[in-house]
Amino acid sequence: MKTNLSSFDRFLLPGRIWVEEGNGDFPLLRLHADGGDCSVYPYGAHVASFRPAGREEMLWMSPYSAFEEGKPIRGGIPLCFPWFGKHGSRSDLPLHGFARTRAWYLASTAPLPDGRTRAVFTLGDDESTRALWPFRFRLALAISVGEKLEMELKVRNTGAPAFKYEEAFHTYFRVGDPAACEVRGLDGLGYIDRAHGDARVLQSGAARFVGETVNTYRGARSASELVDHSTGQLIRVEQENMDATVLWNPGAAAGGANPEIREAWNQFVCVESANCLDFAITLSPGESHRAIVRLSAGSI
Repeated sequence: MKTNLSSFDRFLLPGRIWVEEGNGDFPLLRLHADGGDCSVYPYGAHVASFRPAGREEMLWMSPYSAFEEGKPIRGGIPLCFPWFGKHGSRSDLPLHGFARTRAWYLASTAPLPDGRTRAVFTLGDDESTRALWPFRFRLALAISVGEKLEMELKVRNTGAPAFKYEEAFHTYFRVGDPAACEVRGLDGLGYIDRAHGDARVLQSGAARFVGETVNTYRGARSASELVDHSTGQLIRVEQENMDATVLWNPGAAAGGANPEIREAWNQFVCVESANCLDFAITLSPGESHRAIVRLSAGSI
């Protein structure tokens, strides 16, 4: 996906925001602040890295991702919209919607008064999106980096009929060993165990990744913590206006069979913030909804 990097010139900020060629010749925007750094592919408005100052890289990126137009990027933080997972009624439609396989428009960049650096990406409907989902919409994703990485997604219904949609930040965290990881903050919540026949289970204590894990927690709380006991890393995930949390790791069998994961299945876990299933959002004409996720690093 060759793009003239000079088209980004008016958005660059010396020492704060610059652009370079990323994988597959995709343009890659770099954001720097005193508290941390992140990088974003405008393709999919896809966050590819977040490194708080003095810390290790927080996100995992697949070494096998295709980086081809029309295909999603594997790893980092894919943005799922307007559905999460498989489409509810059509098997021919792409997994997790189409927002992650569209080139977003870089609308603005700015240094913020609190020292953070922000970039805003937008995406609207067109003939190709309406062929998959027949509604008019506008998305705006504001990405702000400092000690925390903040992502704020605004969805607006710009058409006549109401529509229902799902959304998720499908975050891949780099870990030393999935089996040594636990997620705190989900105790007492019910979840759907998709790896075991959609069993309904009540979480007791911290959640763990045992074999293939595909758990959708309903009525998620405003914050959870991913603890990796193999590295001593703690990651705090805060979410606003997002009512589900999804834990995912494919395990050895499914991960090994996935050409974009292979033997790297044990290098990551996903803690995803979502509005899906019973928590899908309905917008009347002219209405909008904001969903926010913040990531920060700590220690055990």
